[in-house]
Amino acid sequence: MAWRGFISFGRIWPPFQGRMPRVDPSAHTIKSHGATLARNHLHDWLILLLLIVIEVILFVIHPFYRFVGRDMLEDLKYPMKENTVPVWAVPLYAVLLPMAVFLLFYMRRRDVYDLHHSVLGLLFAVLITAVLTDAIKDAVGRPRPDFYWRCFPDGVEVYDKWGGVVCHGKESDIKEGHKSFPSGSFAGLGFLSLYLSGKIKAFDRQGHVAKLCIVFLPILAACLVGISRVDDYWHHWQDVFAGGLLGLVVATFCYMQFFPPPYSDDGWGPYAYFKAMEEARVNSNTNRDSPLVQTMEVPGGVNQAPRRNGDTLPPFTYHSPSLEAMELGQKEMPEIQLGTHTIRSHGTSVARIHMHDWFILLLLVIIDAVLNIIEPFHRFVGRDMMTDLSYPLKDNTIPFWAVPIIAILLPLVIFLIYYFIRKDVYDFHHAILGLLYSVLITAVITDAIKDGVGRPRPDFFWRCFPNGKGVYDQVTTDVMCTGDKSVIKEGHKSFPRSFAGLVYLSWYLSGKVRAFDRSGHIAKLCLVFFPILMASMVAVSRVDDYWHHWQDVFAGGLIGSVIASFCYLQFFPPPYDTDGWGPHAYFRMLAESHNAARPSSANNDSQRVQSSELQAVTLYIPPHQEGDTRSNSWDSSPMLGAPQNVRTH
Repeated sequence: MAWRGFISFGRIWPPFQGRMPRVDPSAHTIKSHGATLARNHLHDWLILLLLIVIEVILFVIHPFYRFVGRDMLEDLKYPMKENTVPVWAVPLYAVLLPMAVFLLFYMRRRDVYDLHHSVLGLLFAVLITAVLTDAIKDAVGRPRPDFYWRCFPDGVEVYDKWGGVVCHGKESDIKEGHKSFPSGSFAGLGFLSLYLSGKIKAFDRQGHVAKLCIVFLPILAACLVGISRVDDYWHHWQDVFAGGLLGLVVATFCYMQFFPPPYSDDGWGPYAYFKAMEEARVNSNTNRDSPLVQTMEVPGGVNQAPRRNGDTLPPFTYHSPSLEAMELGQKEMPEIQLGTHTIRSHGTSVARIHMHDWFILLLLVIIDAVLNIIEPFHRFVGRDMMTDLSYPLKDNTIPFWAVPIIAILLPLVIFLIYYFIRKDVYDFHHAILGLLYSVLITAVITDAIKDGVGRPRPDFFWRCFPNGKGVYDQVTTDVMCTGDKSVIKEGHKSFPRSFAGLVYLSWYLSGKVRAFDRSGHIAKLCLVFFPILMASMVAVSRVDDYWHHWQDVFAGGLIGSVIASFCYLQFFPPPYDTDGWGPHAYFRMLAESHNAARPSSANNDSQRVQSSELQAVTLYIPPHQEGDTRSNSWDSSPMLGAPQNVRTH
């Protein structure tokens, strides 16, 4: 089944990607190719050592001591505390954990190219990010949120004639207190996320959307580590945000130096591996029996993977109606007779194929329920911070029970209406599964961040002091709440606020109405933007009700939109694609059915279709046009053994 790989790392690859070709285990091992490979990259390793030296120097030198006046200390009086995630743990999760994953994959495949390049790329990503962040830290010299107590550990303030602080704290604490911006903790785990997305072929159009959980898990872990730095008052949120962007960009550049993009057909392996395969193919005349050569030699230039019964299928060129043809008057979707792919005829098989996706979905429900039950982090709230937290306590304009109706049930109704019209269970099933995953992945991420950040809501004062009488700690000025515990708990869940369901619906509608078919019917955009407008209005109502700050809504909107986009594109082509109106599974089914129905004779050029399913489908197939290279063929990657619908634009 497609998800046995979740149980055992050693068996993850065949279920996710089809069977890999059996390559000689001694072909690309550390013993056979390691020394040569390291010698080829000797200068890279020397530059890596130079980066380490530069990083040590940047860490030792004194940062710029930025002017800090009396009036600036309001946001710098957070208490000093130890790191929740200690500094010594950073190399464990950012370097050693990814290396352990790389090593496991090497033990499975014995591919020294993958092991060497992933390790080298990871180290460069981490060290380049470290050099950039520490250089910026030393140059900016932004005070940390706990700078007041680093500067005045006894609470006695001293200022010069300009009003600047005259610190009398420990020199090392003051030095460290000027290294707030930025915070770099995303490069290592960001690189790991890209690596995993390529190895499990997360974007192979097979519709196993639960793979995204594996892809997003390292990013979520990096986010929680970054949030812990804010919770420990070592960084402002802007430091973590900027450092996260910097780390992800550097990690992406480093990964792409060695590996194809994860969405590529060859995204599972490094460039060097395919280069070695090409060299082996060129030298095939001297050794025709080499397993490596047999892996690369494919008749006709098309990688025809064997089926389970051992035979092979010729490639089938499937063309969906082109944009030019639709411009000439055939703008409708292909006519599908009612009852062709209904819930009754195909629903069970489709659900069985995605059984593990549904199980993972239930796991996400449980995780989100736990995240809603546990106590969030109670952030320090001083007396001087209450200015922006004293908005009145009021009910929601849009009640909580209406949110699932708007974000889930409304899209489901639209999916159901479309199913009644087209009778396409592939579209119906994949639309529902993608919607639920977009909502639940977003919910897990946002609730985890809420619990980690613990940002007070705008009405926190009245949640904390329902009688209007503030009580504060005499030393730290932290609040000592007297309100109901459940109300206070909810008051620490402001950041972030998301909307994924309606963004997913917007994607879905844009494909169904062919909003980007270049026909100039711009009014279609009104239908596409309407769900996003609804989501925006719901989010704005939360700001109006003083349940969220505007930053919460903005950040949550970005998270929800990104997750919804990933989930939609797992099942459907982009809306601007010629085939953007239907799911990948539908076109793959057509291609497989046609291949299975073709006559066994290799010289038979007849286009007759013997499959009963295809006889019920009337397709407009335009004449082959020069430059139209869209076709269904076996994946060219030697790692895959299953057919995939490849459309090149």
